[in-house]
Amino acid sequence: MKNNSRRSLFKPFRNSLVAIMISLLVSGCGVIVVTTATILAIDVARDRRGASVYWDDNKTEIRLGNLIGKQKQIQNEHVNITVYNGVALLTGEVPDQRDIDDIIDLVKADEGTTQVINRLELAGKTNMNSRANDGWLTTKVKTAIAGSDFSDSTRVKVVTERANVYLMGLVKPAEAQIAVDATRGVTGVVRVIKVFEYIEED
Repeated sequence: MKNNSRRSLFKPFRNSLVAIMISLLVSGCGVIVVTTATILAIDVARDRRGASVYWDDNKTEIRLGNLIGKQKQIQNEHVNITVYNGVALLTGEVPDQRDIDDIIDLVKADEGTTQVINRLELAGKTNMNSRANDGWLTTKVKTAIAGSDFSDSTRVKVVTERANVYLMGLVKPAEAQIAVDATRGVTGVVRVIKVFEYIEED
């Protein structure tokens, strides 16, 4: 995949990053407050996409999610849209191929996407237990990558659907292999799918 950094994008405030405020007591004499904004600023600073692309990705995800939510025939289906550097990954389940085709067309037509990778299953919606398991697997994979030799695990976006783990990010080939190996070592992972964009090694 080609690294296209021309647009600015707003990447969804990571699913795990919801209204966080942590207060830490320091030597009993004061409080340090770490807010969502602080965490997000650090997150953006580490991201290889650059701040404008990061935010545009987020805005694109939200815009597409709202657009699909307005389509009567598909608004109740389980569709996840993850946008990274303009590459849109579609995961979830839709029982009608025509609806899948409509979703792909909607995403392709959006100005914030440069490529669409369709991994929607032609099937009925998964149950809440399955989705909870996917969320738990995502957490375990992130932890595994963070504990590996990967220089900065926050640069890998992890998406899990039906125990299939998709890895996204702007990474070096060696980093990609480290992330894949770490993910394969996580119990419960059925398959690892690389959706990386590669950059040159130093």
